[in-house]
Amino acid sequence: MFVNREKELQLLEESYRMFLEGHSKGVLVYGFRKVGKTRLIEEFLKKKLGIIIDLSAARTITLLKRIFIERLSQFDEKIELTLSGEPLEDLRNILLLPQKIAYKIRKKMIIALDEFHVMIEKVSSKIARKLGMKKEKVISDILWIIRNVINSSPDIFWIFISSIGWEKLQEYISRKYGGALVGILDLLRVDPLSLRDSIKLAKALVKNNTEIAEEIARISGGIPRIIEILARRYNTTYEKISLLAINAIHDGDFDEVFDNMIRAVAEISRRDYDILIQALKAVAESNKTTDDVAKALGTSRDLAYAVLEELHRLGLLEKKKMKKRVFYQIKYPLLGEWLRLRIEPKKPWSTLLVSALGITAESYMRELLAEAINKTIIIYDDARGTFLYGTADKFILNIIKVYSKKETERIFKPIKNADIIAEAKDGSLLVFEVKTKVKEIMPMEIDQLVKAVNFLRSKGKNAYGILVLLGPATVSPATIARATKENIIILSKDAVKLLAKKLKFPHW
Repeated sequence: MFVNREKELQLLEESYRMFLEGHSKGVLVYGFRKVGKTRLIEEFLKKKLGIIIDLSAARTITLLKRIFIERLSQFDEKIELTLSGEPLEDLRNILLLPQKIAYKIRKKMIIALDEFHVMIEKVSSKIARKLGMKKEKVISDILWIIRNVINSSPDIFWIFISSIGWEKLQEYISRKYGGALVGILDLLRVDPLSLRDSIKLAKALVKNNTEIAEEIARISGGIPRIIEILARRYNTTYEKISLLAINAIHDGDFDEVFDNMIRAVAEISRRDYDILIQALKAVAESNKTTDDVAKALGTSRDLAYAVLEELHRLGLLEKKKMKKRVFYQIKYPLLGEWLRLRIEPKKPWSTLLVSALGITAESYMRELLAEAINKTIIIYDDARGTFLYGTADKFILNIIKVYSKKETERIFKPIKNADIIAEAKDGSLLVFEVKTKVKEIMPMEIDQLVKAVNFLRSKGKNAYGILVLLGPATVSPATIARATKENIIILSKDAVKLLAKKLKFPHW
């Protein structure tokens, strides 16, 4: 599906009209990864004579030749080109192939070179090693060859597509390599979809469910590929979108999107992939300054600064200056969560549940209990009290309903609210209080839960209390004694993990 890019299409059409009148050579299209640049060009090419040539695999002159000939063969099956062994000359001759075909068939054509920067970076490395030259000099030569080819191709409207950050792209255009492309190509920036257009795309993919579409749009950051992944999962699972996103990350649905993004940056920057990904993870974990990241990585401030600046130049980090300090942050909304959940060393899962995408431990437990409806789950404690802290020999979960948050608030309106109420098969009510504390759990917290249970009993209900610990807090012996006396069961984080495993419920 193609969603509202009228402005971008209009700019492309205007530039193409100027080309037909002899006043334009082409367009440099740039923007974040997966925002729909290639899809935009596909839409632009409809009813026009043109093709997209993917250069992401063009790592040598030989591969570049093969890619060009394969894609151009639909216009001329008899393309022939013998490589001379002079790499820069061969590069120029390969890039001139479209003009030769256009001249032969007497038609103007559009040639879009997707991820052209990969070809520049990779081919330049090969040539530099072969000729014993500095890579920077080779890149400059390649850019001037591209300029010469563009000027020598009156029948070709060129589109160069790149997903590297604008600051890096500027080096190709103006600063570092002599300004070879200055003034020769129009510029078109493709941003992520607006919230309105993200909702429009999501609605089409989830059968016009506006509420779900709005949640998907908000969490996607306007990246069409992420919207597609989330919509597909929702149509299959009907999970709550926030949890669905966490589960999608856990199941690896975003690995291709984000891992390939970082690997591409590693290739372009010539920095180690692991260093880049750990630096990004450090930023995602609230290490926002250069000093913070250096400390988290156990490295020097100079190295941390160089890596962070490279990630900023290539479009994965944003930075803000406040007074005399510079703060970095992850540009993509879900990338930070992917780094926290998928990249080692991982934080404790209970911490992730609280932080990730605003998911609270309470909402996770509510979703987990919902999975247990009409199922019988039994958790036995062991001699060490690993699962129930010795407050019971076993915990039997046999529920038919989980009350909504509003229903729970309405039931407990006169008193302090407990977190979750579930109705058991025998008609009794289970009252869950969820804790994510770091400090020790004290007897008074048992007393608060008992108050809620007794309130229900005063209304003629048969009620029981369960204290759920999802944080790293310890439980004092006095608390265990109080819970046993009041018939309150304490579920440890290991018990919740076991419960999730028994229910085959995706978690942390």
